[in-house]
Order: sequence, then C-alpha cells, then structure tokens
Amino acid sequence: MHTQNRVVQSSRLRRSRHQPVAESRTNRGAGSRWRAAAVTMSLGCAAASAHADYINDYVQAELGIGAAHYTTEDGRWYQQGMPGANNQLTSKPPAFSAGFTGPIISRGKWGMDWHAEYVNLGRASASCACTPRDENYNASTHQYTDKFSAPQAYFTGYGRSQGVALTIEPYYWIDGVRLGIEAGAYVHRDSWSEDIVGWQVSPAVAPQNLHVEDAYWSVAPLVGASVGNGRFTLSYRHYFMRVNSNQRAIPPLWNDADAIELKVKF
Repeated sequence: MHTQNRVVQSSRLRRSRHQPVAESRTNRGAGSRWRAAAVTMSLGCAAASAHADYINDYVQAELGIGAAHYTTEDGRWYQQGMPGANNQLTSKPPAFSAGFTGPIISRGKWGMDWHAEYVNLGRASASCACTPRDENYNASTHQYTDKFSAPQAYFTGYGRSQGVALTIEPYYWIDGVRLGIEAGAYVHRDSWSEDIVGWQVSPAVAPQNLHVEDAYWSVAPLVGASVGNGRFTLSYRHYFMRVNSNQRAIPPLWNDADAIELKVKF
C-alpha cells in the first residue's frame, strides 16, 4: 500500500515538473505589441515601395543635349553677298533641354507619351560690314548694287531662343526599336541685341552709333520625330517661329529652328 502511494506521488511530481509555465497577461501583451509593430513596418515598406514604383512608372526626368540650326534670312542683320566684307554668321549653336516625361497610353507595341521640358536653342550671332541702305542690296540674288552713295556700317548682334516645349508623342515598337512622332507647342522667349557702328545713310549725314534690342514671349507650333531604345532617344524637332519673328519691329536673326538631341531618361 505504501509502495503504491509512493509510485502515484512520484508520477504526479514528474508530470508537474514537465508541465509548461502558464503565460502571463504581461507576456501576452508584449508579444502582441511586437507582432503588431512588425506587421506595421512590413506594410509601410510595401506601401513605400509601391509608391516609388508608381512615380517611376508615370513620371521620369529627361535630359537632352545636341545642336540647333537657326534658319536665317539674308538681309536681316546680315548681308551674305557684300563684297570684301568680313562677314561672320553663327547659326548652329549647341542646344539642350531638361524636363519630365511619362506615358499617356501604353498598349504593348504602341502607346503615347507626354513631354514637358525647358528648351534652350542656343546663342546665334552675326557680324558684317553692310550697307545701311536697303535699296543697295538684293537679298533674293545676294547682290550689292551701289544705287545710293552710303558708306558701309559695321553691324554686330546676338540673341537666343528659349522656352518650354509641351508635346505628345505617339510611338510604335519595331524589332526592339521605338519609333515616334511628336507635336505640340513651344512657349518661347526670343531676344536680340544689335550694335551698329558708323551708320550713315548718305555722306551728307554725320555717322552715328546705334544700339537696338528686343525680347518677347510668343507661342509657336513644333513637330518632331524620334528613334529610341531603352533610356536613350535620338530626337529631331522643327520649331515654327517664322510668323512671330516676322511681325517684330526688331526681329531676331532667325525665322525657324531645327534641333537634334540625344536624350536620356532617369
């Protein structure tokens, strides 16, 4: 009998020795708070990652560098056919752009992007020993004729066109190459400054030194085309500024402009 009691008691002791300790309310509360914090951090990281992917998918920075070519008009601040004159014309300056782009429509092989960017078509300049009498120079034939006696004056001037280009660009993928066409508006500020030394319309009038300048804002249409792959695009644009420039009392050297740029997206 005593032996049986000792066996039963020994068995109870062994069970109590291996029985797990009951979890307190304090321990349960701390564990719950840690789990909640971990879940919150995970959700926050996932949300931040999703937000970053969203921005990158719809807005990208874009930089471009290349060269522009201003379309000049003979007889405007420059006379190409003046004999013996040391004429100089700079109408192909470096050009650059910086802005943002993103998709409007994306359907696999085709789509449409938007572009909003600052454009600087570069500095143009001209200098010439020209006749101050328009009657003496035929801009169509580039010939000088001494119809009215007037000494040559020295003209020197410079200016630039810069502004914001807002365009849309439909595109199509062919064999891994993206072909696009572009159209939009160029909101631009054109400026021109001219110095004239020895301006004299006839020998009876004393020579004068003159300075004129003008700057104005205007809107011009533009069209373009592009070839791209990945982050890089070769872009061509034509800016139709002729109508606006022809209406100025002090027009710039150029009418229209062309630009070729290598662009990269970030």
